[in-house]
Amino acid sequence: MTRYGFVASGGGYRSFFSEGVLVWMRKQGVPLVHIASTSSGNNIVVDYLLWDWENEELPPVLTRTVRLGIGDIFHILGNFLGLRPQLLPTGTHLFTVDKASCRKSLLLDDPQRRELLARHLATLRWDIRATNLSRRQGHVFRINEILAGVDDASLDRFMEAFLAGITTIPYFRARSIDGDYFIEGGYLDNSPLRTLFEDDEVDEIIAIDFTDYDYHRELDKLYQSSAFSLPFNSIDTHLLVSDMQLTLPNTRVFAQAKLINGMLAAMGRQSAEIDGRRYCAKPLHVLRPKDLESMTISLKDSSAQKRYFDLGQKAAADLFAGL
Repeated sequence: MTRYGFVASGGGYRSFFSEGVLVWMRKQGVPLVHIASTSSGNNIVVDYLLWDWENEELPPVLTRTVRLGIGDIFHILGNFLGLRPQLLPTGTHLFTVDKASCRKSLLLDDPQRRELLARHLATLRWDIRATNLSRRQGHVFRINEILAGVDDASLDRFMEAFLAGITTIPYFRARSIDGDYFIEGGYLDNSPLRTLFEDDEVDEIIAIDFTDYDYHRELDKLYQSSAFSLPFNSIDTHLLVSDMQLTLPNTRVFAQAKLINGMLAAMGRQSAEIDGRRYCAKPLHVLRPKDLESMTISLKDSSAQKRYFDLGQKAAADLFAGL
């Protein structure tokens, strides 16, 4: 039976599409042996791994999100990441993240959820991709090694890796780990494929490319807006620039993966080692949803999270129907 690796890319609440794919795969019994994630993809992976597959219809945080009552909205806005605005703004970052609140909100203080996490990590690998800004290079946190035993001490180390993998500046302050600054992996690689290609347990890879977004249309909206809407235009432009910086590199990532697969096929080999790096050929299935918004929470469209989740489930069903 084919064993799959899955890439949980970043992209704000586009990641609900990714969670739809993951949930569909789980319910269909598709063998999943390795997940690599970054940015908002980390959130949906931890939710997936805390899911009681036998007794719950959906992962716990997803259940609250698609329900999205008034209480749920405030929970997601204020507590999901332990967000706290600065009391005395300095201009360097908008929010701080309270690690203890974040851990509690992710349900990692619940003993039963901890048991589920340990059990699920025994059946698959999870890597979080971050960017070591001090050394100007990508970094992979191997979560199975960090959480070899799920307890308070290991979860504290996990939270540092988790937060490093979601930290986008200037919204958040860069995380300091062992004297280096870390930010999310999307600055270098928003679709971290490498560890999946290197894993001999993975036969094929499923990834999602969120770059099919109409940036031309969004720029037109901004450029044609009223000259008296500076604060709103400034915020929207800043968000759009962040989205372009973190998402557009996906095009290069997938092009490189296709090139490596093609080169190895032309060589008649399944793998090759070049300059100490091992390159492997694996079928790569890329889902490309169109025009999904990236904002994490949208009060003007509170149905988007569920809609994206449903789109992900349908895309997964269509993909496997063709395999």
